Amino acid sequence: MLLGTCVLAAGVRAQAPAQRCAGPPSAPASAAREPTVKDYEQILLRQPRSAHDYYDHGVLHERMGQHTSAILDYSQAIGIDPCLAQAYERRGAAYAAMGQFERALKDLDESIRIDANSPSAYVNRGAVYEAMGQNPRAVAEFSQAIALDPQFANAYVRRGASFELTGELDRAIQEYGEAIRINPNDAQAFFFRGRTLIRQRQFERALGDLDQAIRLDPLSARAHQSRAAVFAASGDHARSIQDYSMAIRLDAQYALAYQGRADAYARTSQPERALQDYTEAIRLNPKNAYAYYSRGLVHSGNREYQRSIEDLNEAIQRKPDFALALRQRGMNHQKLGQLGRAVADFDAAIGLDARDTVALNELAWLLATAKQAQWRDGKRAVELARNACNLSGWKVPGLFDTYAAALAEAGKFEDAVKWQGAALESAEFARAHGEGARARLQLYREGKPYRIP
Repeated sequence: MLLGTCVLAAGVRAQAPAQRCAGPPSAPASAAREPTVKDYEQILLRQPRSAHDYYDHGVLHERMGQHTSAILDYSQAIGIDPCLAQAYERRGAAYAAMGQFERALKDLDESIRIDANSPSAYVNRGAVYEAMGQNPRAVAEFSQAIALDPQFANAYVRRGASFELTGELDRAIQEYGEAIRINPNDAQAFFFRGRTLIRQRQFERALGDLDQAIRLDPLSARAHQSRAAVFAASGDHARSIQDYSMAIRLDAQYALAYQGRADAYARTSQPERALQDYTEAIRLNPKNAYAYYSRGLVHSGNREYQRSIEDLNEAIQRKPDFALALRQRGMNHQKLGQLGRAVADFDAAIGLDARDTVALNELAWLLATAKQAQWRDGKRAVELARNACNLSGWKVPGLFDTYAAALAEAGKFEDAVKWQGAALESAEFARAHGEGARARLQLYREGKPYRIP
């Protein structure tokens, strides 16, 4: 049976027409298993070098992360045996690992032309389409692999990952479950399902899957990082830090683990450790806007407002629509008395997220209470403060405080007294802000607006 056209070695191709591969494709001598590092010297000493020797050598280089060397070996194997489908497949996978997707597709197409019944070749080609953002084609490839081998657990994992990318989380979980049914020891399937359950905020189920993934593969930095995220979401910051630290021990270049541990340190009032980890996360991934933003928050908490602004500038440069960073930068400018810049940042944040009650409240407070008359605007302050109260369901006493200040600036002192009193009815608000709030209430009773000292 003819299984496709093979590519001849470069030197022969110019002298003869393309050949066809008759019968089953050539199989590597070591098809039953991949070579280990211990096989390295034996592979090197094989004489004469056969296509299978080069293939084995390439697999070894690929497993060691030496993709360029692997490609050279697979090319030698193909030159000797143009019908060696697995060499095209592995070379395609190596090209994909280097981001050379067009070359990868060309090789995987050729592998499938030689052997149209190889499930792994379809999975590898699907992975390339997924990396290129062509998700429907990726799903089709994974589905073809499953049609060829319904017990191919990895094909279900890969198809699940494609569904996850498109937000089809229930379908993704179903695929991972099928992979686990086929192979209950598939650590990757447990990891992926656990990660997807985190996105669905099913933290208890996610924790069970991630525990299992770590039991099956204790050296998985990604599984430790994901389990740490579950602990963080449930407020168990001590265990979160422990898992993030393990992920970092397993992979010292894992920027996301440093970032997560920094978040946990920040939440547990350990600002110096948080700063250290955010700085390392930024060093490892300078494009990460969130790490700059988070480090900026820590600087702000330390009252280092200018340093915070510098980090927030970096975050906004990398992500211009970063509403939270704009809002925080506005708050820092306000602390430094740079009110024009503060107003611009709050306006920009609200433009990006009109439901941001914090930005609405901060801008309303500034417009109601600024020392300089040029920045005061009672009418707009009332509108902003009322909007913030509406969005919060009129349940946040601190917002009443701002609303009262805005009403006073607009000359509506009777209403200002009413809402300031409503704020002080909250025992929690009164404990935290009572002295200042009562002083403002007295001003409103006297028909005077409040001004920031």
